Amino acid sequence: MNVKSSAALKSYFVSMSFSPTWLGMFVNPFWLCRRELALALSDLAPRLTGTVLDFGSGSQPYRPLLTNCAHYTSLEYDTPQNRERKVADIFYDGKSIPAEDNSFDGLLSTQTLEHVPNPEVIVAEWARVLKDGGMLLITMPFMWPEHEMPYDFQRYSSGGLRLLLEKSGFEIVEQRRLLSDCRAPAQLFLAWIFDAVLVKLRPKVLRLLLTPLLCTPVSILASMLAAILPKNSNTYLDNLVLARQKKAASVN
Repeated sequence: MNVKSSAALKSYFVSMSFSPTWLGMFVNPFWLCRRELALALSDLAPRLTGTVLDFGSGSQPYRPLLTNCAHYTSLEYDTPQNRERKVADIFYDGKSIPAEDNSFDGLLSTQTLEHVPNPEVIVAEWARVLKDGGMLLITMPFMWPEHEMPYDFQRYSSGGLRLLLEKSGFEIVEQRRLLSDCRAPAQLFLAWIFDAVLVKLRPKVLRLLLTPLLCTPVSILASMLAAILPKNSNTYLDNLVLARQKKAASVN
């Protein structure tokens, strides 16, 4: 396989990792939660307008959803590995965002806040760099296995995340509990399969071959059952919050 074909294949699998299409369930053990996340973000991401900061942008999978963004800025934690492997407009030291006060109209943070050791400091930084009335769209896990260790530090309940944001002057506009049905335990079971079996397979092509056999039937069955079984808002995978910075109200 030549370099061009290899890059195209890698790009395809990256897109399937975050794509909400049905085809993704055949290559992605985390399709259930990624689909739900992508659908929710596609609904709310257009609420971020003007200049938008993507905090912890990674491979920038959700940038295309920012359809009303006039200027996009990506940010990553400053490490030699991130400098080498990731493309970002800004690298920060883990404490302060190198941007002036009131720099952005919107801020997006997806599945990142659990990886910062100082969430109160970071949320205060978000409030600082957002303009008055600026919009914040954040997602983070509630129930999920430890990952990217040793840089996995916390989980928040819906109430805990709301309190964290309100302390820094954010007003909650909308809050959702994602995958609050039987797909939640199914996805946790699939995460166990990935950690216990798939990730250990060598060569990696075995993982690609076994994912449709071990994971896809679970995803299909869970999706079918979710259509007929009741939801349970106390058992869910991810938090999503759309919030507004209200600096003027905070000063008065």
